[in-house]
Amino acid sequence: MTMFGLLAFAASSVVQCPVERAHYVLRHHPDWTAHYRVVDSGPDWPSGLALAIHDRRSGKTFWWLPWNGGTDGLQNVASTLEVTAKGWQPPNPDGGPRPQGNRQYLGFDAAYDLIDRVPNRGDRAPSHMLFPDSAGAGDNAFGWKDFFDLASCSAKGG
Repeated sequence: MTMFGLLAFAASSVVQCPVERAHYVLRHHPDWTAHYRVVDSGPDWPSGLALAIHDRRSGKTFWWLPWNGGTDGLQNVASTLEVTAKGWQPPNPDGGPRPQGNRQYLGFDAAYDLIDRVPNRGDRAPSHMLFPDSAGAGDNAFGWKDFFDLASCSAKGG
């Protein structure tokens, strides 16, 4: 196989990555990473996933539950407590704990076409993610407003 063939194969395997195996890096700030984890989030949070945003410098990880908006048609993530903690339960959608609030979510395929819904367990991973209302004053969960780009696909879920 030629070098071009190997590169094309590697790129296609990342593009075909299931969301729960995807690993992301913030484009111009590689100390910020993201991955999805399969969680039993119940019927109020039907994606079956939690998103971890990790800042390597501080060592902090911020957890989010994806949700499709109601009448506004926007996609969002809701902050939640650490999903890996013993006894974690998904919050009440009408006001459970939101340590970092909510953020709007935009997912894109490799051609930067908008994916008009949040990912669900088993979906193809978005190639790029943007949280357009992040990195405002006092936002310690998103240090930068930039694209998270799909960087790798692990052999098993995050």
